[in-house]
Order: sequence, then C-alpha cells, then structure tokens
Amino acid sequence: MSEIKVEKLPVPCIKLGEGPHWLENDQALLYVDVFDKTLVRYFINSGRRQTLLVDDGGVAETVSAVVPVEGEPELFVAAIGKTLSVVRWAVNDPDHVTKQGKVIQTTTDDHFNDAKCDPQGRLWAGTMSPLDDKGDIMEFNTSSLYKYDHDLEFTQWVTKVTISNGLAWSHDRKTFYYIDSPAKSVDAFDYDDAAGTIGNRRVILDYKTAGLEEQVPDGMSIDTDGNLWIACFGGGQVICLDPKAKKVIRQVKIPSKSTTSTCWGGPDYDILYVTSGTLKLFQQEIADNPNAGGTFAISGTGCKGLPPTNFKANLDKLHSKMAS
Repeated sequence: MSEIKVEKLPVPCIKLGEGPHWLENDQALLYVDVFDKTLVRYFINSGRRQTLLVDDGGVAETVSAVVPVEGEPELFVAAIGKTLSVVRWAVNDPDHVTKQGKVIQTTTDDHFNDAKCDPQGRLWAGTMSPLDDKGDIMEFNTSSLYKYDHDLEFTQWVTKVTISNGLAWSHDRKTFYYIDSPAKSVDAFDYDDAAGTIGNRRVILDYKTAGLEEQVPDGMSIDTDGNLWIACFGGGQVICLDPKAKKVIRQVKIPSKSTTSTCWGGPDYDILYVTSGTLKLFQQEIADNPNAGGTFAISGTGCKGLPPTNFKANLDKLHSKMAS
C-alpha cells in the first residue's frame, strides 16, 4: 500500500462545505457552500471553479445538498432551505452565475440537510433541527428522513431525527447505513432494493464506546470493500469503519477540525474527497490554521469507490412539476 497523502484543493476555504458528489463525465467535484447558498463545481484537470449562487429571494438560509438528475445533464436537485428545487446549470455557463431554482417539494420541518440517491436512483433527503447563532442545536428530535421516489412521491421513513446525515448503501443492496449526528452513532437498516423500503434499525458503531465521544459523525461514503468512510466533525479526521466487524479499522487526519462529508472520485475512483468548514471554530483557531474550511483529496488509501447514483426521476413528471 502506498503512503496516504492528504492535499488541500486550490479552492477557497468556507464556513461550511457539504454534499460532495463526483461528476464522472466532467471529471469534476460537485459540492455546496452551505451558508453562501452556492453550488460549486471544481474541474480537477483544468482547475476551473464554477459557482452557482441560488437566488430564492432570501427565503432560505442554507443550501445543504445537490444531486444531478439522470438523463438531464444540466439539471440538478438542490436542497434549499425547506425545499427540494431544480436548478439548470450548464458547463458552458459563466464561471459565476446567479439563478433561481424551481421548487418541486417542500417540508414543514425546519430545513433539509444531507441528501443522496439509493442504488435505484430514489432520492433520500433528511431534515435537521434549527441552530442558534453559535451553531448549537435549538430543538432535538423534531426532524425526519424522507424518500423522494421516481414518480416524485414524498414519504417519511425515519422520525425523531435531530440532524439527518450520512447516507450509504451496501453493495449487495441489503443494508442502508445512516447517521443522526447528535446521537453519535452509525446505524444500519435492512434495505429492500426493489421496494425502496428500510426497517430493523440497529447501532453498528457507538462513538462513545469507540473512544470518539468528543467527535460527531457527519457525512459518509462506502468503498468497494463495503467499508464506510465517515467525516468526524470536530475531530479533524475521517475514520474507516468495517460495518460487519463493527470496528474502526483506519483513521486519516485532516488539517481542518470541522470535517463534514466524503465521496469517492477521480478517474479510477481511488481519491477520497473530503469537505469541511470553519463552523464552531473560534477566530483564533481559524487564524492559526489556514486550511480550516478547506476541501481535500486523500490518495494512497489502497481503496476505491464506485460511481455515485444520480436522481432517476420520471422526467415527464419532473418537467411537469417544474412547469407548474
């Protein structure tokens, strides 16, 4: 195994980066700048950084996730505040644009957070409780995890959630992995791939028992061996969890304390991209660490991922909703 190397990408540090997603056709990393309400597309080969600022009239305070629409290379579903909205964003657009999204789904919860597609291309989107000005939780167990299926039916699957995060599916399509961050555990559900249902929730890693009680599990991804790579908010690291053994088998330090999420990418899917932020850091901490809030590439792990799944919506119904 080659030596692990962690490199900061040449993109600006931000208050909260989230939702990394690899775009294979563009060889680009897609992610969100949450509090600036901006989508970012960074082209690895050219170094081009393309941004889309979401204009929703100032209604939402966050853009927390973005997922491409299968079969429509210019369409993306973004979690914008209380809405799932579609934005049109072409590679040949200017490097910095401002656009409005078209709302296709709303929630009565405080706002959406992490979102990702299952192996069949259904979009699973969780919500989170409100935070105060310091980034502390104001309410607990008031949010949920939802499924938005091919026909744009929106159903609730997990309740009494505080901060919905960390979605991943096993390669045999029998297990769904999930994180409610303040619970400080990584959970597993039985997953029915054909029906798109989950059940039989259980804990596979308790952070306190694992000696990680000062850290918070955030976003995660899965490698081809079936191991989970989890960003530890407040811990400045990514851990690799063997979910069958229920054991942390590797830890990779990141030079940014508030690590938020991971995804596999690169030409061979052997690069682990990691987003982070400066949220919850004191000004002196940020000043002392110029990498805080950076976006990183980890190579040399000896592991790989698989291409991510895009949102496989019924396009006729999607366009109809966008037109309404």
